[in-house]
Amino acid sequence: DNAPVVVFFYGNGWREAARADFEFVGSALSDAGIVTVVPDYRAYPEVSFPAFVEDGAGAVRWAMDNIDGVADGARPLYLMGHSAGAQIAALLALDPRYLVEATDSPPPLAGFIGLSGPYDFLPLDEGYLQQVFPEDTRAQSQPIEFVSAAAPRTLLVHGTDDTRVLPEHSRRLAEQLEAEGVPVTLHMYDGTGHVRVVAALAPPLQFIADTLDDVVAFIRGD
Repeated sequence: DNAPVVVFFYGNGWREAARADFEFVGSALSDAGIVTVVPDYRAYPEVSFPAFVEDGAGAVRWAMDNIDGVADGARPLYLMGHSAGAQIAALLALDPRYLVEATDSPPPLAGFIGLSGPYDFLPLDEGYLQQVFPEDTRAQSQPIEFVSAAAPRTLLVHGTDDTRVLPEHSRRLAEQLEAEGVPVTLHMYDGTGHVRVVAALAPPLQFIADTLDDVVAFIRGD
């Protein structure tokens, strides 16, 4: 009745993907005694920023409405994501506007867990991301800009061999959180790339990185 809840946002460069492909995340965390919600969200080219973050806030509202104890804080609630999903989860955790707009009263957050996330990625290179993040709202898409002392305790995980989202994203966010006095844990996995950080949650692949152990330890407060 008091098991913690994780809302997990998958990544795919803010492009269309499917929660069915991330069933392994729900299975791994639920096997560890953690209730896990893996929502879909609209993505490019159907929508651009901030629509997918607003959908993420709607998923949190769904958890509040459908899982006893989330709305009133009786169950610890964590927001978690990988890659683009980590950017979504980070904005929900750091910029209060989204949950305020989606809920009558935002639930307390026990923590934010970011796996290989982009948190400070301006300016944008040429390419589709310039359409994903329109210029008029682009500055609001950077989670690092919303760091404050009110941020929840945070776990950041990144592979040192990540060439898709450079490890400096997690290092810089950790530094900003520490400067505001927010408890933050940073794990850098030597020799690990972008996809392996999340793939290591799958039972057959848990030997390739410590992602599951580190996430469960963070949630349990170890």
